[in-house]
Amino acid sequence: MYPGMTCQARSSYLDSEVLWGYRFTPVLSLEKGFYEVDYNNFHDIYETNTPTCSAKELPLLPHLPLLSPDLRQHTDPFSTQITQDEQDKDGEKPAETNNGSANRLEENP
Repeated sequence: MYPGMTCQARSSYLDSEVLWGYRFTPVLSLEKGFYEVDYNNFHDIYETNTPTCSAKELPLLPHLPLLSPDLRQHTDPFSTQITQDEQDKDGEKPAETNNGSANRLEENP
């Protein structure tokens, strides 16, 4: 390889190798105009605050009622069912439920 060439690497991980709620310790620093890598901390990790729900559920958390677990099973806030009023004139789901903002971008020329 020559300087300035890009390189692409791919790898896969077992579920036991993924540590949810952890981050790698920063190893890159700028010293006297040059970037330096501290390889002594290359494999070090630290625990961080991580939500216990999915990214899809995260924006809905403030709107969830504080119910006991057995009551919560009867009120599913993540249900994707839509009412007749929410359907548009063609009978399709609104863009927000189909593909979020990406779908709205495709509709606008």
